[in-house]
Amino acid sequence: MDSWKKCVICKKSIAFNQAYYRCSVSGCKSERKSIVFCSVPCWDEHRAVFGHRSAWAEEQTSPKSGGAKVGERSPRRTVVSLTSAANPAKSQIPSSLSRDISYDTLVVVSKVKKLIRDLSEFNTSQCAIDVLTERVVEECRQAVEVARSSGRKTVMGRDFSK
Repeated sequence: MDSWKKCVICKKSIAFNQAYYRCSVSGCKSERKSIVFCSVPCWDEHRAVFGHRSAWAEEQTSPKSGGAKVGERSPRRTVVSLTSAANPAKSQIPSSLSRDISYDTLVVVSKVKKLIRDLSEFNTSQCAIDVLTERVVEECRQAVEVARSSGRKTVMGRDFSK
């Protein structure tokens, strides 16, 4: 039998173009979790286990055909890096760096935002994080040059300008 998914409670197959039930709680009906029930009694058992107080079973119809088969995973999310034209912080990498160096945000954004919030109760925009990252890159580049001119292959705290 060609089935669409299985009930999470009784493991009975739910065929294509068949009625099935989902929990009305937003956390349960996300596509990632894929929690589906073949009947209202199965949903009711789920509700009792998870303690949903004001929830209900939503009747839906499975796809007519060609949907995901049992055990088949949905497509994985692909992270695509931004081009330098789309991200000003990346396009301003110092030209003295001879190698292609790609970098993302080099600071812990949540910590920077918390520091600024604690100091001033101000919000922090993403462009402030980008500028801070550019400064980190420039300081690191200068520290590498100082270490290189000293004949070392280790960047030390004294190599950073004060």
